Amino acid sequence: MAKRPKKPNKTYYAPSQLAMRRMQDALVKYDEAVTKLEAKWGVDRLPWLVGHELRERFDAQMDKLNKAIDDQADVEHQVDVTMRGLTLLEQKAIEAGHQPLTGEYWEAPMPNGKVLAIVRTGYEVGKVKRENREMVVCSVEEVAKMVQAYMEQAPAVEKAKDLWPGATVEKIKTATEKELNDEIPF
Repeated sequence: MAKRPKKPNKTYYAPSQLAMRRMQDALVKYDEAVTKLEAKWGVDRLPWLVGHELRERFDAQMDKLNKAIDDQADVEHQVDVTMRGLTLLEQKAIEAGHQPLTGEYWEAPMPNGKVLAIVRTGYEVGKVKRENREMVVCSVEEVAKMVQAYMEQAPAVEKAKDLWPGATVEKIKTATEKELNDEIPF
């Protein structure tokens, strides 16, 4: 007697084109919502503005969404649930007294002709840079790291500023400039 062919496992079937388009549409809707929130609140900032419990619930929902994407199943439902989670995160952040990003910055011309913009936080860097692509944008924390690195290489600057309060840096001479501008011996 001939054996019956085994029934194929459902995991071998790919979703139909229509189902794939619905999943893609849902993910595009999700990406647009996240992009809008990130422009308003900062990249990955919103979950950190709410309580630990809500952040953990949101992280668990993100895990479900990512699994749905990997499995190519239940994506539309998980996107809807995640979108409700995003709305709740924003609502709870506002209730806790947090404010969206302001986009405020201080600017100064740089010797090379570019404009330096200094913002309060790393989250503000993204917002200001998106709105002012031609600027060099740094957070106060980044500037502090750069100044510290410079001061370690040129401790005389810090000593001069300590000795003469109000002294300002007008020009920085690099080691290369000194080498290139030495006297010609003939």
